[in-house]
Formats: sequence, structure tokens, C-alpha cells
Amino acid sequence: MACISRYLGLLVAAIVGLAALQCTEARPWAGHHPLISRADPHPCAQAAPAQTQLDLNSTVLSVQSRPWGMVYLDETIAFAAINFSVGVLDTSEFTPKLKYMLPLPPAFLIGNDDVDEDGYGLREMALTHDKENLYVATGYGAVILDVPRALLGRNDSYVGVLSSNGVAGRSAIEVSITADDKFAFVSQEFGSNTTHDLGGIEVWGITRQANRTVTSVHKGFIGLGFRTIGQQFSADHNRLFVTSEINGTARSLNETGGIISVLDVATLRNVPNQSLVKNVAGGCHPVRSVMSVDGKQLWVTTRESNQVLAFDAVKLADNTTMDPLLATLGTGTSPLGITAIKDYIFVADSNRFLYSGTTTGVSVFNIRDALQKGTINFPQIPTGAFPRSLAASPSGNTLLVSEFNASSIRAVDIRALSAV
Repeated sequence: MACISRYLGLLVAAIVGLAALQCTEARPWAGHHPLISRADPHPCAQAAPAQTQLDLNSTVLSVQSRPWGMVYLDETIAFAAINFSVGVLDTSEFTPKLKYMLPLPPAFLIGNDDVDEDGYGLREMALTHDKENLYVATGYGAVILDVPRALLGRNDSYVGVLSSNGVAGRSAIEVSITADDKFAFVSQEFGSNTTHDLGGIEVWGITRQANRTVTSVHKGFIGLGFRTIGQQFSADHNRLFVTSEINGTARSLNETGGIISVLDVATLRNVPNQSLVKNVAGGCHPVRSVMSVDGKQLWVTTRESNQVLAFDAVKLADNTTMDPLLATLGTGTSPLGITAIKDYIFVADSNRFLYSGTTTGVSVFNIRDALQKGTINFPQIPTGAFPRSLAASPSGNTLLVSEFNASSIRAVDIRALSAV
């Protein structure tokens, strides 16, 4: 069932004497966190001021419930996580068409309750660099599809899993693949008893077999902060930047500071728990992130303050600089998904907690203006209910928006933005 309240309460971990704050970006899993209390929205949560509406041509594809992550294979094909299925979309024309639905086979359930339940199911997705496999975060880890088979709608498209049966976490959100396609990193939102309830990054070594199945070796994990969500590589793939909504030392509901953890990728591949380079203050509940197209900035959505933060990527990656922040900019209400296209940053203003007197949409930031002028009134593309994730076409002409509560995927023609 869907989340009703976002915050899980204060959990006393007697073994380590740590009070851990948990939150439901995804579903709280049965049997986990036995000491739970419900809390009102945090005091820093608020509705954002109204934005100028940007009138761009858009069209909507209705799908089954709860679309989440999306990724383009090329200009004519995209994949979308739709509850417990992967949708193969024909994007050769402006209005997407659903070619196939590939339901998750029961044998590939890893931590989900029931493939027939209307749960959150499949989440964010990533393609290997050779585009032979599609990884989709879910449950304890990720499921892996063979792309050539998926393009034919074959029922044997699922070819592997990444699962440690919940050792390091039970709510996988994002997955990243190293440049050589040999390692996968999964962000575990809630963590486990083993991680003292810290969320973090779980690591697998991966091998594609001759029969096109994919096998994996669990390499371990690193605990970071509470509610670990987003991850992005630096431009050279030597660092992994990871967002946690609340820092790992929080002891009360009033401690809302999140962190950006900087991990050394070479170390993460082999000795995950020794890979932390540094933590940097990340604002009020940082959730998702994206690198600018030129690799110069990391852009992070901070859901509870209705802002996006821009960090200098070089300073963020080094061993010493603790204040790499370049700009703090206002968004719409409860920003989540984020992507970069050409000279722009797009942010999904979800209003996922249904504040009154506000709108949902996608905020559009011109990077040059954002960095030079600071907080100004950037425009918003209107969308349906709960825009969650965003995907950019390879040409940069089209933006896909998964409208989680509207059960739809919106395509937006963004070619006119050069005139904005």
C-alpha cells in the first residue's frame, strides 16, 4: 500500500546507543523498525510560492499505476518502471506509445511483498554503457534485463538480480553502473540492523555470462546517513556523490541537515566501507542529484526547503574543501526528480504531500542565470499529479515526466527553451 505518512519516528538502537530517524520516501517494509511512531510534517516543510507557468507543448501517455524511473535507449525507444513491470516505449513520435509491458516474474521478487499488490514496485533504472543490460532498483537491490530481449517483448527478458536478502537495506532507490560495466552501486534508503539503520551504498561485482544471464558477487556496503537516495558519478567517474536526507548523527526531529557523501570509486569497488572521502552539508532533506552536461556542477534537490543546490563538482570531489556550494535556488513544492539538458536543469516539483495553494510541475533553470543571479523566479512547466522522475531524450528535444499519482507519462517539447 502507498505511504500515508512520511516520517517514521525515533528508533532507539540499544547496541550502538544511536537514535535513528527514518522516513518513507518509499514504503516502510513489514517487520523492519519495530519501534515506530508517526510524526507531523517537519517544521521546515512548506508550500513554495507560485511560479510563472511556462506554456510548452506536451502530450500524455496513460499507463498502469505508479510510473517511476525512466531512461532513453536512443531517440526512438525508452524504458519506464511502471509499478511491478518495465514498459518499453516507442518514442519515435512525439506522443510515446507503449509497445510492451514486461511484468516482474515471481522468481525475481527481492524484498517486495507481492507482485500483484499495488505497491511501489520498480524504481529508478540505469543502462549499462554498452546498452546491453537495463538495471532497475527494487526491494533489496535490483533486477537486470537483457535489452535485446526486452526490445522484442520476450518473457525471458529478466536475466539477473542484485540481492543480499536485505543485509544492508530493504528499500533500494537508485542504481549506478561503473564505466567498465563491471560494478553496480545501489542506494539503500533505510538500511538495516547491520548498518545500524543507516542508509548507504551496496556494491556488487557483475559478470555477463555467455548465455546472456548476469551473475553478481556481493562486495559489501557503506553506511552513510539516514534515508540515502540519490547518487551521481563525477565527470571522470573517480568519485560517487551520494545524498542522504538526514546526517548520520541526527538524534531528533529538529535535526534536518542532510549530507552529500563523497566516495572514492576505486575503493568503493573493493573495500566499500573504507571509501568515504568526506561529507558535505546538503541542506534540508537532499534527495536527488544530477551532473550538469559539462560536468562542472552537481545539482541537488532539497525536498523540505523547496530548493535546488548547485555545488562546484571539482571542489566537491577533492579531499579538503568543505564549502563547495555555488548557489541556492527556489523551486516549486517538494522537489524530487532532476535532470540536465544542454544549458538547463529541470526539477520535478512533486507536491507529494498535497499542500494546499500550490501547483505541481517541472521547474526550468537556465544554468548561467542561476549561477550569476542567484534566486530569481524561474518558470514551471505544468504537469499532472506527483511528477516524480525525469528523463531527457538523447537529442535534448524532449523531456519525459513520470506522473506517479496520475498514472501517466508526459512528453514535453522543450525545443523552444532557447527563446526563454
